[in-house]
This record gives sequence, structure tokens and C-alpha cells, in this order.
Amino acid sequence: MRRVALAVLLVVPAVWCDASRAAASPRRSAPATIAAGGVHTCVVVSAGTVKCWGRNHFGQLGNGTFTNSPTPVAVSGLTGAASIATGGAHTCAVIVGGRVRCWGFNGYGQLGNGSFTNSSIPVAVSGLSGAVAVATGDVHSCALLATGMVKCWGRNLSGQLGNGTTTDSSTPVAVTGLTGAVAIALSGAVGHSCALLGNGTVMCWGYNHYGQLGNGTTTDSATPVPVAGLAGVVAITEGFTHSCALGGDGTVKCWGNNGSGQLGDGTTTNSSIPVSVKRLTAVKAISGAVVHVCALITDGTVECWGGNTLGQLGDGNRNTSLTPVAVTGLGGVAAVATGSSHSCALLVNG
Repeated sequence: MRRVALAVLLVVPAVWCDASRAAASPRRSAPATIAAGGVHTCVVVSAGTVKCWGRNHFGQLGNGTFTNSPTPVAVSGLTGAASIATGGAHTCAVIVGGRVRCWGFNGYGQLGNGSFTNSSIPVAVSGLSGAVAVATGDVHSCALLATGMVKCWGRNLSGQLGNGTTTDSSTPVAVTGLTGAVAIALSGAVGHSCALLGNGTVMCWGYNHYGQLGNGTTTDSATPVPVAGLAGVVAITEGFTHSCALGGDGTVKCWGNNGSGQLGDGTTTNSSIPVSVKRLTAVKAISGAVVHVCALITDGTVECWGGNTLGQLGDGNRNTSLTPVAVTGLGGVAAVATGSSHSCALLVNG
């Protein structure tokens, strides 16, 4: 019988997608070199090695221990990392050549190695090759392949693996009927997933109680459904129960749960179709978390909106904001990453 460790995992890691406003059509996501998870953060450093810091109760720092670290520690035996993604309590990396390795919490098979055993060092995802990006939710993971297909593994309670079932899988399964994907993003424990297609549209699948699939309903779907009225999208991200898309014109639209103002439209009303984030233009990249979202502006500054009880909006207070606010004193940013209740920025100077 499978044993599942008991834990409360409140996070929505996001795949950071750097897309130029001037792009005429979506292009494949730039590698995520910094990622913030539930209570840990990781970054790709020189020679494709990875360092992580924060909580390590399931081995999500990947250094062979289960000891928390307030400073970066090297992931054991990992080189050639091209990009990373952090989940609730697990982490995955795409290795140059298209393989994927994961470590940390594995209670639902989200490490993809055919087991349900936690690992404090990287393990190879079974039978997976040709990966160009990886995304992690709380308890499921997905890989974008060079062919434009997507494969997922882990928990599937709400159909977030996208294979038409609600059966968990500890090895990758193909998302049904999905081709031409150029980016992916995953959400939290109950779970939904989204893919950006090469034609600038978005498809989502999984849990939909708050309308986070964006198809005008609140009905779960175990296979991909198109997000209503979206075109010209160049990047996507997800929160715990909401989703956002960056348009080629530098504006952002969000949909789903809005209880903390995470849709950025100045209200707390949920929406099952995309709504525009107010007063936000010239956006270069977006990153969503449990109840907040951050946007990298083309001038190197960052603006965030939504829940702020722990100061994750970075504006010097802990007040919720229903529209974007500037992160105080931050400039020269190359990438932004949001964890469950913290945010990080990678600067252009490294």
C-alpha cells in the first residue's frame, strides 16, 4: 500500500517565462533559472549546478539531508541543469540533453521515478527524454517536450495530469490531445495545469471550482479545454486557484479565484474568464503564487498584487492590494519568482 506523508503544502510554483513584448508570436519559454517553491528557493548557477535554500523536511533542497538551510546549499551530483522548477516540497530540473531529474516529497509520485518514496537527492524521471521545460505543482509535475507534447506525473485527483482519468501516476503520462505547446504552468495541491500553444492560445485542465480553467465554467476537466477569448499570449503562470497570461502587447489577464485580489482587476470577485489586470503595461514576465502575482516590467522593475500578509508584495507593508504596486527599491531585475508567501528577483548583475 502506498504511504503518503502528511503535510500541508501551500504553494503554487510558477514557470517563469521571459517573453519580449515585441514578439510577433509566442516562442518557447526561456529557461527558468530561479524558482521559488512552498518554503524553499532554488537557482541555477555556474556550470549548470543548482543551489537551494529554505525548508528541507522532505529533502527538497537536494543536498542529501533533511536539514533546513537559511543559506544556499548545492544539490548533490547535479550538473548540466538548464532550468529548474520548485513545487510545494519537491524540485525538478531539466538537464542539458532533455532528461529531467527531481527530488524531495514523493507521496503522490511527483518525482516521476515509479516510486512513492521521498528522495533528498535527484532521481531520474522514468522514460522521459526530449524535455525542454519542466513545471511543478504541489504534488504533480509536467514536462514540455521538444515535439510540443506535454507529459505529467503525480497526483491526479482533479484530472490535473490531463490524460482523461483521475488516477495518480508515478511515471509520466501524455496529456490527451495536446500538441503545439510552447510553455507550461502548474498549480497547487488540488491541482490544475495550463499550456501555452504556439498560436498564442491557452488550454487548461484539472480542478476548476473557482473558474481557473478559464472556459466560462466551474466544472473540472481531465482533458485540456481552451481558455475563453485569449489570443496573442506569450507567457503563462498559475496561482493556487487562479491563472494569468501575458499578452504580446505587455498587458496581463487573469482568471479564477480572486478572494485576495490576485486577479488584479480592482475587485475580489472570482472570474471564470480572463479579466484585465489594471494599470499594468510593458510587462516582460509574470510569476504567480498562492494568492499573489508579480510582474517584471521591461524597465527592470517589479510590480505585484494580491495577498500580502507576509510582505510578499515587497511594497513595505502587509496590506492586500487589488491592483499592482511597485516593489520598493528594486531595479535591474532579470527574472522574478514567487513562492507560496515570498518573492525573489534575479538581478542582471547575477
